[in-house]
Amino acid sequence: MEISFHKQQMGPASGVAFCWEFIIEAEPSVALSDLFIPELFFDFFFVHTGQLRGSDPVSQTEWILPRQSLKTLHTRALTLTFTTPLRLFGARLPLQFGELFWEDAIGPNTFLAQQWVDPDVADLAVFAEQVVRVVNGRARQKNPYPLLKDGLEESTWLSSYSPRHKRRLYKATFGLSRQALQRIANLHAFLAQNCDFDPDSPRLIGYVNAELFYDQPHFNHAFKKMVALTPLEYFEASSVLQDNLMAVSYNALPAQDD
Repeated sequence: MEISFHKQQMGPASGVAFCWEFIIEAEPSVALSDLFIPELFFDFFFVHTGQLRGSDPVSQTEWILPRQSLKTLHTRALTLTFTTPLRLFGARLPLQFGELFWEDAIGPNTFLAQQWVDPDVADLAVFAEQVVRVVNGRARQKNPYPLLKDGLEESTWLSSYSPRHKRRLYKATFGLSRQALQRIANLHAFLAQNCDFDPDSPRLIGYVNAELFYDQPHFNHAFKKMVALTPLEYFEASSVLQDNLMAVSYNALPAQDD
């Protein structure tokens, strides 16, 4: 079995964080599962070859993803199963994409069928070019001014509204509440530390931010609610594609493909 992942970093003006290509070659055909946990990114998927199946352990549902789909923000983990041979293209979109998405409905924990690229797209560079053209060409500002500045910091415009009206704006723009967005951010503040849980390393509590979690049981409960696994179980789980996506997302990278 051969697995490869390639990325193409995009400029800030593109509205796209980066594009990528994920290939699995196996003979005979196999099905591989990947754990996907919540992140503060939207993701566009284009299944060029093979099949991509999703399953939600909470609702106990399973479905075949459309050839082209937009993954909205999720509050809980899901499993993606790849049927080989697989050639999968994707685009990682920043949180601010929710403020520019041209469709009215953007509910959480779902995949929206889309048509952004030609079905016979030749390579990653062409895929990226077509995605950027769609993202910028169809963009529609949902609110008079941006809701957020850097990270989850609220803009001056949003700060002027009542808590009730803010809740409406968050849900309409991102599909999630402010509290849900913050919980996901807290989760990744922990994961971004590249924790090492070898016996000689500090205990888990040594990595828990006391400003975000009261104590280790509080942290464990919050982690398991979103990931459906304990931290140690998560680090032992299989997650090839998302591991690559998170590695690129967590690091500042040059604009060229590597």
